[in-house]
Amino acid sequence: MTFKIRGFFLKTTCLVLVISSFIFCDKKEITANEIISKSIEAHGGFNQWKQIDTLSFVKKTVLFTKKGLKEKEIKQYQSFSFGSSFNGAITSLESDSTSLTLTSGLYSKSIGDSLLLITEKELPALKNAFKSAYYVVSQPFNLRESTASFRYVKDTVLQNKKTYVVNVSYEGDTEKSDLWTYYFNAQTFLVVACKVYHSPTMSYIQNIKFDSLTPFVFNAERESAFLKADGTKDYLRAAYFYSDFKVIFKK
Repeated sequence: MTFKIRGFFLKTTCLVLVISSFIFCDKKEITANEIISKSIEAHGGFNQWKQIDTLSFVKKTVLFTKKGLKEKEIKQYQSFSFGSSFNGAITSLESDSTSLTLTSGLYSKSIGDSLLLITEKELPALKNAFKSAYYVVSQPFNLRESTASFRYVKDTVLQNKKTYVVNVSYEGDTEKSDLWTYYFNAQTFLVVACKVYHSPTMSYIQNIKFDSLTPFVFNAERESAFLKADGTKDYLRAAYFYSDFKVIFKK
């Protein structure tokens, strides 16, 4: 009788341990790297991204005042190519036809057919224009292209959907020293929002719509709002609209 009782307890203990191990596995926390890898796949895949020769699109920016009035509208054609070097062009579609180009590391600026002289004072702004433009359109692929470090901080709910929150930092890179927070939809793994602290302001950028007409999922509509010191919304600063995406792959 004693052996039967011992056998029963041993079987019960083993069963509990097996069930506990399954529960433990189910509750295993996802990592920041896993979230980013899944997001890159959801947006088109990193291997496919590295096969792009040229990426182009049209971007419209609408700026608003603190009172909610329309301040300015900017429409641009942007193009980036990835051959032996990173090249690009940002061309105004307004009447002035201003064009900024980056070719083999050299920046240039023109209005119509007239090439303008770039001063040392203007050069940092030109560099930042290209880096910012590429950073936005290459999300989340740029997270793998950079030396950024990631930290999964928590889950939250955005628009009634579970979202993974990951902090992104660029230590040692003074040009990317802004503090970023990425928000990933927990089911689709698409980047649904970003928060960035760029001293002295903090902005929250929400991705409203996506474009999936190419092999990739790009942002189609975004809104950027300034935040107050307590993290609540101050006012809508800009709305961004992206269209006419064209992707040419390397041969």
